[in-house]
Amino acid sequence: MRKDDALAVHMLAYKTFSELGERMHEPPQPPPRPEPALVRIQQLIDRDAGGAWVTERDGEVAGAALALDRDGLWGLSLLVVDPEHQSAGLGRELLQRALAYAGGGRRGAVILASPDARALRAYARAGFAAHPSFRAEGRPRGVERPRRVRDADASDIPLTEHVDRGVRGAAHGSDIEALLRADCRMLVIEDRGYVVIGGGAVRLLAALDEAAAVDLLRAALATVPFGEEIGVEWITSLQDWAIGPVLDAGLSLTNDGAVFVRGDVGPFRPYLPSGAYL
Repeated sequence: MRKDDALAVHMLAYKTFSELGERMHEPPQPPPRPEPALVRIQQLIDRDAGGAWVTERDGEVAGAALALDRDGLWGLSLLVVDPEHQSAGLGRELLQRALAYAGGGRRGAVILASPDARALRAYARAGFAAHPSFRAEGRPRGVERPRRVRDADASDIPLTEHVDRGVRGAAHGSDIEALLRADCRMLVIEDRGYVVIGGGAVRLLAALDEAAAVDLLRAALATVPFGEEIGVEWITSLQDWAIGPVLDAGLSLTNDGAVFVRGDVGPFRPYLPSGAYL
């Protein structure tokens, strides 16, 4: 993948997930702003060039994969194939290229999977253990921000690295800065954890104890302007601490894909991973 592929990859991802939404009978979604997605793609091309791949048909990008490696923890950030070229082996080839990057994780590996049956089957066959997940969404109500939560910025990256190593054994590092460049906001509890929110969703949450995680999630929900919605993804049985706060805020729960893991990924709790940076 080259940097000038970024916009084509973004548009392909939108097309692919829109088609999946139609098959799942979900309401159509308008095209997202390209800028946040381009920050993500360019960040991973810069930091993980060996994990960034595209396949072309007739000179057009027909599939793309983005994999990352953080201190021996491998993650699949993106795997998409144009619906017109699916079931032809392109997804399998891209997944093999992505898994070859950094040995597919010297220590452990993570994939966040959509509900697509073919994706679920492919990741299970690749030796990953599946943890079915919920998505919570809706308009939060009656949520107050806990007093010990404060706003943060890039100067708090060392705090995130400390927490990440405790939760998953590997720091996100400059991935956090990329999230902040993509119009996200970060909140922290000193020495205990952090949450990143943006684009109507909780993008990442990690904490060293469940009480801090619950307060961070409540703080994230409290930031939502009146009448607007928020989504909270990747709530597996390991993250049952998140169920109470989202239900108390009036959000609804639906089944939504799975978190796949392999090898040593640390406690992985309390943790709501990033769809972009795992």
